[in-house]
Amino acid sequence: MSNNFEMIGLFPVPLLKIKFKDHYKYNFPEVEKRDQKPDDWEDSVHTTFPDIPDDDLIVPSTVRDSLKIDLKYPIVEVFEQLNLPINIKFLNLWYNIYHDNQGQEKHTHFPGVGQPVTFWSGIYYNKNASPTKFFNINNMVDTQKFKGWEESHIAPCLAEGGLYTVEDGDILLFPPYLEHSVQSEPQHKDKMRMTFSFNITLNL
Repeated sequence: MSNNFEMIGLFPVPLLKIKFKDHYKYNFPEVEKRDQKPDDWEDSVHTTFPDIPDDDLIVPSTVRDSLKIDLKYPIVEVFEQLNLPINIKFLNLWYNIYHDNQGQEKHTHFPGVGQPVTFWSGIYYNKNASPTKFFNINNMVDTQKFKGWEESHIAPCLAEGGLYTVEDGDILLFPPYLEHSVQSEPQHKDKMRMTFSFNITLNL
């Protein structure tokens, strides 16, 4: 019997996954586990947030600046295909290095008071990519849950969050308001994971 209904995904949240053609140019060495983060971050992580400094020992300033240029090109190319504004510029770019039992708590990329508005946020998965967990922005979905909702066809609409699988060399773009986190799993115990996060804005 054919279905006499259509399920419509109203107000979907866009995620854009782009293959970074210049990924081969950016191979960074393994480093020892380190806890370096802002005081108000909860989970252990080695990060340069909010930017990679000029004197960084892992990513020299020349490599950082080259990476910005190389990342911008495929983003502009995709934005052009989607009829999105292409007059963009980087607000910031930082790296995150994770070892065993390191990750990041749930957070967004909303700008601070007085800072430029973020147009899109992104993650470039550089080494030993692991999934990013994104969270449902609708905090009222619990009112729709019933016993066994996980087996229903609308389960993806009601879930608290979901993991999005990525590979090394992927760029994932998402709206800055979308909450996400990074988890540590047993398979990450002996692997250094490295990502570059960034925010872009419109160059008015």
